[in-house]
Amino acid sequence: MALPEPEEKLRQKLFSDWQLSPEQPFFLACSGGVDSTALLHAAHALALRVEVLHVNHHWHPDSARWAEHVATLAAGYGYPCRLLDLPAEQKGEGPEDRARRGRYALFAGQLQEGDWILSAQHRDDQAETLVLQLLRGAGSDGLAAMPERRRLGAGTLGRPFLELTRAALRQYLRQQGIRWLEDPANSDLRYARARLRQRIWPLFHELGWPQASASIARSAANIADQLAVEDAWYAQQAMRCWLGGAVGRVLSVDFVKEWAPALQRVFLRRWLRDLGANVPDRQSLERLRQLFGPSQGGRRVELADLRAWRQGQRVQLWQNGPRHTIPAQEWRPHAPCGRGAGFRWCWGQATGPAPGLSEGAVIVGGTELQGRTLRWSKRRAGARYRNVSGHQRPLKKFLLELGIPPFLRDDVPILWTDTEEILWIPDFYLRKPALPEKEVLWVDLIRTTANS
Repeated sequence: MALPEPEEKLRQKLFSDWQLSPEQPFFLACSGGVDSTALLHAAHALALRVEVLHVNHHWHPDSARWAEHVATLAAGYGYPCRLLDLPAEQKGEGPEDRARRGRYALFAGQLQEGDWILSAQHRDDQAETLVLQLLRGAGSDGLAAMPERRRLGAGTLGRPFLELTRAALRQYLRQQGIRWLEDPANSDLRYARARLRQRIWPLFHELGWPQASASIARSAANIADQLAVEDAWYAQQAMRCWLGGAVGRVLSVDFVKEWAPALQRVFLRRWLRDLGANVPDRQSLERLRQLFGPSQGGRRVELADLRAWRQGQRVQLWQNGPRHTIPAQEWRPHAPCGRGAGFRWCWGQATGPAPGLSEGAVIVGGTELQGRTLRWSKRRAGARYRNVSGHQRPLKKFLLELGIPPFLRDDVPILWTDTEEILWIPDFYLRKPALPEKEVLWVDLIRTTANS
């Protein structure tokens, strides 16, 4: 006997298309609405190992009752349910965007390497997403709408229902005799998606396009294919274009300038996305692209959340936001671990950061630093340093050689030894320690938010 369509689609995606093991455990995002309830019921029908995640947005008087409903529903299937509370303060362009970002941040926080979370977005959601992205003037990243699967935190987000319609999921639950919640926000015309559902899709039907959502979703899939081609091309080119410094943050002008303008824009969008920066509008992206033109040495471009600088045949990028704010101070790494103003340290093994430090921690030296006085300071006029050969050189010249732009040279923190050697300039330079050592000194920065 054939499986109902949602169950067959879920089985196909998990075990055929995505090649997952039947023993793979899943998190399943469930709001209690028709889509996620259908996914939950189909998961139980396939005997999947599931833990339900429900996010309480606290924006409706019945939010607590909805959370209770989902917990009861999960328990009826024999599944554990984890209730998550969305913090009141979220970044985003509007209430819908803030809620979406907050949900995914909460989900990402639950996932470890190898974990999967399933979400029930469907074909109509996909079509709505593409239309909304068009109205925002999005590029190919946005117009590809929602991918079937992507990284989320340390795990993977999967959307197995993107080829099914909302109507098919409703029919499935009705046939199974399963009740679901109706969120009033879905018909509240203050929200963009509700306006599309209540006003635009009926108009498409009235004007003779009953398959509008299917056609639009198909366009999103075609754009996603093109996006995959662009991503593959970018991956091939990126290693040729990256220069020294933090990986990916410095680009070679010689390579980029040879491409047609359209390819330059494709590459720069991918570059910004890889660095975690917001991709700017086309006009701002064009200003960035022009840095790779002739006679642009020394030019600086300021965008909303980043700035770029051309020096010779290299372009460097900095994001505004978390910055290193370390005041001048002396310290001695005599204890196993310690903390100063804006940083912390631990002695440990060279195989990985000591406990309590972030993945951004670095090794600044070994046992030769025990008992010595180290100091943080910023550049002073006329300062000199001792290089690895023991010779003194002007600090100004060293900072220039590292490619640190003039507008940052007075601001970067520098970690010195008591013999005027430079151990570390975060983001720009790290002295190579004489490894292996039985014990090494790890130093980690505590970043603070700044707009400069």
